[in-house]
Amino acid sequence: MSRNKGIIIELTSLLDVILIMLFWVMMVSSDKADKAEQQAEQKVQAANAAAQVTADKAKEDAEKYINERLAEQREEIDKLDEYVKTIEGFEDGEMLSISITYVNDSEVLSFTRSGRQLSSVTLTSYSNIEEEIRRVLDTLPSKDGIILAAFIYDGNTALYRDVQGVRNALENLRKDYSGIYFAYINTSGQS
Repeated sequence: MSRNKGIIIELTSLLDVILIMLFWVMMVSSDKADKAEQQAEQKVQAANAAAQVTADKAKEDAEKYINERLAEQREEIDKLDEYVKTIEGFEDGEMLSISITYVNDSEVLSFTRSGRQLSSVTLTSYSNIEEEIRRVLDTLPSKDGIILAAFIYDGNTALYRDVQGVRNALENLRKDYSGIYFAYINTSGQS
C-alpha cells in the first residue's frame, strides 16, 4: 500500500538554480534602475539648462525694454528742459516779434527779438512772405528748437489781405518748424 516510501527528491540543486536566477534578476533590475536614474538626471540637467537660457533671455529682454524706456524718458526730460529754457527766455523778452507796418504806401515786415531789430523787409506784390519769414527763422539759433513768436499788427490800418498773407505763411511754416509757437496780436483791440 505504500509504494512511495523509498523515493527521496533532492531539492538542493533546484534551490541553487532558483537562487542564481533570483540573483540575476536583482542585478538586471539594479542596472535598469541605475540607467533610469542617469537618464532622469540628464533630463533634469537639460531642463535646468533650458530654463537658464530662457531666464537669461527674459532678463536680457527686460533690460533692453527698461533701457529703451529710460532713453525715451531722457528725451522727454531734455525736451522739457528746452521748454523751460524757452519760457525763461520768454520771461526775459526773448520772443520773436513779427510786425506789419506801412511806410510811404509800402508794406514793411519787421522782425525783432529781445528788443533788437533783426531785419525788416519791404514787401511788394512779387515778394514771397513765407520765404522772407523762413530766411529770418533760419538765422535763429536752432531750427528744431522752440521759438515763441508774435505777429503784431494794427487792425485799423493793416489790410486784411496782408494780415491773412502773413498768417497763412506762418501756418505753413509750422510744418517745417515743429517747435515754433505763434500768437496773433491786434493792437487796435479788435480781432
